Amino acid sequence: MDKIKEKFKNLIDKFKALTKGKKIAFSVLSIGIIAGIIYLIVFLNTTKYAVLYKDMDPNDAQTVMNKLNEKKVEYKVESSSIKVPEDKVSELRLELAPQLKSGSKGYEILENADSFGMTDKERELNYKIALEGELAKNIKSLPEVKDSKVLLVMPQEGNFFKQAENAQASVRIEFNEGKSISKEQIKAIISLITGSVKNLKKENVKVIGVVNGQTKDLTEDLFGDEDGKDLTSVTDKQNKYKKNLEKEYVKKIMNILTPKYGEGVKAAVNVDLDFDASEKTSTVWDPNNVVRSEETEKDTDTSKGGKVSAGPVDNNMSNTYNNQDGNGSSTHEKTTKNYEVGKIEQKTVGAPGKIKKVSTSVTINDESLSPVDKDKINSLVAGAISYDENRGDIITVEGLKFTGLDDAKAEENAKKQAEEAKAKKKALILKIVGGIALGLLIIGGIAAIIIANAKKRKRRRLEEETQSIDMLIDDEVDPKEELQPINFDEENENTHIEREIKKYASEKPDQVVEIIKAWMAEDER
Repeated sequence: MDKIKEKFKNLIDKFKALTKGKKIAFSVLSIGIIAGIIYLIVFLNTTKYAVLYKDMDPNDAQTVMNKLNEKKVEYKVESSSIKVPEDKVSELRLELAPQLKSGSKGYEILENADSFGMTDKERELNYKIALEGELAKNIKSLPEVKDSKVLLVMPQEGNFFKQAENAQASVRIEFNEGKSISKEQIKAIISLITGSVKNLKKENVKVIGVVNGQTKDLTEDLFGDEDGKDLTSVTDKQNKYKKNLEKEYVKKIMNILTPKYGEGVKAAVNVDLDFDASEKTSTVWDPNNVVRSEETEKDTDTSKGGKVSAGPVDNNMSNTYNNQDGNGSSTHEKTTKNYEVGKIEQKTVGAPGKIKKVSTSVTINDESLSPVDKDKINSLVAGAISYDENRGDIITVEGLKFTGLDDAKAEENAKKQAEEAKAKKKALILKIVGGIALGLLIIGGIAAIIIANAKKRKRRRLEEETQSIDMLIDDEVDPKEELQPINFDEENENTHIEREIKKYASEKPDQVVEIIKAWMAEDER
């Protein structure tokens, strides 16, 4: 026990012997260590709470709190959240889930319902409620949705008649704070509902959004612009095709003329396209008739009779004649030919996007452009755009002076030079700042070394002067007892003189040094 007291006393004595700055630093460090230890102890022993349920139905919240009280589980109610110890969240959620009666119920209603003795109307009502619950749960699964409610109006079908009315649906969606859904998500929700309900059209589905207590019809003008949107899409595609074709022609012209004229050439092309689809049917008759069938009939008569001349019958029959010789016999012959009239039918379908006309303008940065050069350029451009005179294509070539070209070059060069000068200036500033920082660092290091050496010399000089004073008063210096405190309770003449000398030496060290030097000089004499 005495050793502990002695060590504790030595620590106190050493602390008292420290300088004021060291005492402050030691005190701050000790307080920081103690505060850190206390914080760790409190933090490790504090129960961490996590959210068990949030934004619950009041009935469900009351059920959860009653169950937690029965199980003697500590919990906190903060705003709309119920918090429990972090390590019990998963276990409690699994245990309390079957106890929650409120909220949207789906097909579990049909599973738990007693179908015995249930009427058809009751079955239809249960199915409707179950379907509403399933749809609401699917919508609520979206991360932006806080809660949802689906209401269905389903037409009834009888045995002898069927109502002409279509089904209807209303959806109420409450969003999380700062969240919303896009039109595509709204359309997806409507598709989900229309695909789940018979005879339900998308126009008969209303979606109401609730944000910060304010309601808004999210289906307003949702499908009204689809027809116009399709037409706009087709027009955009046609314009895009036209621009791409014009760019392709301009690129071909520039590739041909740039090697000769460099940046002193400009070209513009306008293509007139026909996007109307056409269909043409033509019939061509074959002038060479083909014999389809031929029939020849020949009769011979041996009776006597007068000679009869024969004449033509029609175009399909050959002439008939009677040949009677002296014996009274005659021969009758008839030939019938049927011709096939040949024809060729051609059906031509014109694809949309046919080029009707190409108008091209080319300007050269040369006012003195000769007609010969213009003709050469005209020929080159005609080959690049597949010039067709019958189509009415136009090519215009002119020589002009580009006043803005030189100015643009000069502006670009000036901008480039300014950027280079700015970069050089920035590099120079960085070098200067770096040099100054390096110089200050070196000066600071040298100054720190000088100050440290000066303090060391001053401390050594004070120690030497103190030792000299101790020697003058015949006080032996014991290194082991340097840090021992002075007992001021024992008062005698020597201690009083010693204290006064030390006080004088600490207040006026320079004068004490001069006195010691004077004494040493007298001893040398």
